[in-house]
Amino acid sequence: MFVKTVSTIARISLLVLPFAALTTVNCGSDDKGGTGGSTGSAGTTGTAGTTGNGGSTGSGGSGTLACTKVSPTATESTIMDWEMVAAGATTSSFGDYMAGTYGGGTFEYPGPAAGATCDQTVNLCPNFDGKNWHIKGTVHDYSGFGVYFNMGVVWDVSMFTGISFDISGTFTMGAAGAAPAAMVTLNVTDLRHEVDSAHTSDGRATCGTCVPSAGNEYDGSCVAPSKVITLASTPTPTTVKWTDLTGGRRPPNFSGESPDPMQISHIAWVLPWTGAGAAPYTVDIVIDNLKYLTN
Repeated sequence: MFVKTVSTIARISLLVLPFAALTTVNCGSDDKGGTGGSTGSAGTTGTAGTTGNGGSTGSGGSGTLACTKVSPTATESTIMDWEMVAAGATTSSFGDYMAGTYGGGTFEYPGPAAGATCDQTVNLCPNFDGKNWHIKGTVHDYSGFGVYFNMGVVWDVSMFTGISFDISGTFTMGAAGAAPAAMVTLNVTDLRHEVDSAHTSDGRATCGTCVPSAGNEYDGSCVAPSKVITLASTPTPTTVKWTDLTGGRRPPNFSGESPDPMQISHIAWVLPWTGAGAAPYTVDIVIDNLKYLTN
């Protein structure tokens, strides 16, 4: 019952640039999970493998993207703790929202269409009122959640050894069968393992440098490093060093790699899904205290 890692990583990565582009309209400076509320469901998608409602700002179109490397400061070791998120917010954010600067926010996939209310029977829906990132909804296709970075921004976090977070989660059996074991796959994508702009399936621009061996971003040759995280029903402090993330692949013959912390492009937690014919199931996941490791 485990996830098809290659397909899911590719599908999740489709979300990152549309989200970053659309959320730049909601400026803020809180590096611990700012309000982010006004962006609502911008950039969310209705079906797996599409870029949803990103529109003309979603993909970059021309296949080129001005990419800037930025680094958090020593005082920005906390990525998000959600203490400052406004009641009722539908997104959370951190850092500066100008292009080319340190900042970003959260996304869930699949989410509602732009302007629509999140429906837990078909979407993954966030809530921040508990001063954490609480995600509930139904997995019926390739699904996950993660942290996007500002459009065209690559993070150099080599001064840190990894990330840590508190996480809990339960999966509930649907009408059609048993839920899979409660676990998520943490993907940390760097430029070496992200498909380059010339080979994206939808023409979107990326900062990636991985050239797929078959010329198709879904051919399985560009795969982000990952680690499986088992979930408990109570919050569990979880530490993941960059070297704990393995299995990264890129042509011509690089495999088993960890991410390069000098060029991180996004972070995602991917939910189990075996593909067409699999039974839907519901999830209830909470993440808090997302930080960089300083030792």
